[in-house]
Amino acid sequence: MIYPKISSLSKRLRNPNVYFLFACVGIFCSTLAYAQGDALNETSVISARAEHSLIMDISKTETKLIAVGERGHIVIQQSGQKKWSQVQVPVRVTLTSTFFIDDQNGWAVGHDGVVLSTTDGGQQWQKLLDGDTVNKMMIGYAEQLVENILNEIAVANEEEIDELNERLENFQYFVDDSYAFGDEGASRPFLDVWFNNKNEGFIVGAYGLILRTTDAGKSWTPWTEKLNNMDGFHLNAINQIGDDLYIAAEAGTLFHSTDKGQTWNSLESPYEGSFFGIVGHQDQTLIAFGLRGNAFISHNKGNQWLKIETGVDSSLYGGHKLNAEHFVLVGASGVILHINNQGEVIKSETSKFKLPLSSVVFNDATNGKDSTLVISGLAGIQSISQENKG
Repeated sequence: MIYPKISSLSKRLRNPNVYFLFACVGIFCSTLAYAQGDALNETSVISARAEHSLIMDISKTETKLIAVGERGHIVIQQSGQKKWSQVQVPVRVTLTSTFFIDDQNGWAVGHDGVVLSTTDGGQQWQKLLDGDTVNKMMIGYAEQLVENILNEIAVANEEEIDELNERLENFQYFVDDSYAFGDEGASRPFLDVWFNNKNEGFIVGAYGLILRTTDAGKSWTPWTEKLNNMDGFHLNAINQIGDDLYIAAEAGTLFHSTDKGQTWNSLESPYEGSFFGIVGHQDQTLIAFGLRGNAFISHNKGNQWLKIETGVDSSLYGGHKLNAEHFVLVGASGVILHINNQGEVIKSETSKFKLPLSSVVFNDATNGKDSTLVISGLAGIQSISQENKG
């Protein structure tokens, strides 16, 4: 059955003893945050300490870094400058991820089903979607799936009928849960966003949410049936590696697409714990990472995996490819792991405040001096100098 596990899933994820770090610091979504007041319709508050608050994700373009975080905070740092400047946003919910297709066009997603877009490099943002609209969309989608199956059953032969009845039962659970989420209100967060160009993209989130757009986010199509995710596991991250797309999800779930998300296949997982991200290089090297220091490397697009001996038991939440031979992972307790393309930890360090980290990007030197890792998390944004080698 598709969604009998949703109720138990909800209870499990709202139990503070599960994913204890999330319950404490709000990284990702295991303790789902509900909007306080009218946070979906109130603008973010400009704060002198926005860059020092919880920052969930950082994107890099040719001329700037753009970071998003709690209370709708979005801050921007222009290339060659140290100062971060906050811009106003039409919501004040926590923003979890951002993605820019070029220097001007970008998107951000977050709690309560929020999707924002910008066409001027992040100076101005528009709300495209929120959880109330998502709930209505998913109810209509679930009901349409049931109607489609009933039409198939009406003309099915005896060999087909058992399988179709099983699918019908699954989709009826889907309808029930879609209505239940609607009764809860705008509660389900989006966790990541990826675009192929200015128009085509995906957003992924809690309880198996995945939506596709072909018009820059003006309209969205549920893509749930395209994934083999009958238990509604959280879709934590989506990333393009080479020409392919990958989704890292809850309960050891990994998905792979070779056609920019039109179709998806499940990858055989190397463990049963949650994956929070996946990074890699176009030569087929992948690194998937998640709970309690677990990380795995593949040299054949996820067909086989080897465990990386990370030497830590802190959960890993963010990752970045520095170059073809060097990857960086960050996570709880401020851990920062440098890993080569053979899956060996070549350097392990801890951030200044030893607080959870959620994202990392490499900021190339523009003045011939040392470059920096820019990391974000519970203590805001920090920069760590990296020695240039060649």
